[in-house]
Amino acid sequence: MDIGSSAVKAVQLDRTGPAVSLKALGVVELPPGAISEGTIHDLAAVVDAIQHAVSKAGIKTTDAAIGICGRELMIKKLQIPEVPARELPEAVHLEAEHQIPFAIDEVFLDYHVLGQQDRVLELALVAAKKTKVTEYANAVQEAGLSPVVVDVDGFALGNQFEMNAPEETGLVALVDIGATMMKINVVRGGTTLFVRDVPFGGNRYTETIAARLKIPFAQAEAAKLGREGGFALEALAPVRDAVSRELALELQRAFDYFASTAATEQISKMVLAGGTSKLVGLREYLGSTFGVPVEVVKPFEHVQVAPEHAQEVAAAGPSLAVAVGLGLRQPGDSAKR
Repeated sequence: MDIGSSAVKAVQLDRTGPAVSLKALGVVELPPGAISEGTIHDLAAVVDAIQHAVSKAGIKTTDAAIGICGRELMIKKLQIPEVPARELPEAVHLEAEHQIPFAIDEVFLDYHVLGQQDRVLELALVAAKKTKVTEYANAVQEAGLSPVVVDVDGFALGNQFEMNAPEETGLVALVDIGATMMKINVVRGGTTLFVRDVPFGGNRYTETIAARLKIPFAQAEAAKLGREGGFALEALAPVRDAVSRELALELQRAFDYFASTAATEQISKMVLAGGTSKLVGLREYLGSTFGVPVEVVKPFEHVQVAPEHAQEVAAAGPSLAVAVGLGLRQPGDSAKR
């Protein structure tokens, strides 16, 4: 259940051995402002959209895997001396007290061991404000579901990429550009090395078009997507390019920070996800700016899709990447990730 700024996306997957198939899919749009930059502002609208997405998909189970993102979430790499496995949770908790910008009793903590060298453990530490987790969990519960897994959107993005591109061994930047948030996950060989959420999304294009052309937001959104016949794509190009430059600067800042904490290896490819990934010219612009191949994600590349879902998958494909990643999760599987 991907509860995003523009829509709720419900995906139910079925796993039989290594095979994954799409069992159900429901996408319901949210009214503008219901969620912004990862914060729920209109709970009733979100609950209603969740219920409609589940009903539309025909989903019968009440168990749900959800994701969170935003400023009340921190992901950081840690290095601590090797300790016995039974002592690791306490050691991580003690180290986290010195590493996170929140009071320790105000967060939920989790971690994942990335590797070990010379009796030093490298970990990915996740700290999420309890208020943030509770906010989303309550919305799901009010809709009649049980949030059995709470993940990070950036990790879910990595989960689906690992399933769909298991042969990829280079350093790849996964970039999900939603309506108000951009989620970045740098991965290599199935391992997440860096995750960052940036409060920048497709609405920036819409707002800029609306301001420049002096038209309502809804009309600007249609123009951005090429649905508004009154505006030629050439006329929108300068506005679109100006916002794309802002987006590229945000990406560069994130990549620079990653480079300052990582080895000298360079990002070899960028994979775009989210609704904004389909924006005309964006893939080419980012490819030219960063000098690497840029692709649009195919979250159902290795998922069997029945004919009745083919049209909706084709239309919404890139925006379903996080939902597919969440759909791969199971209760209690965090130790296997």
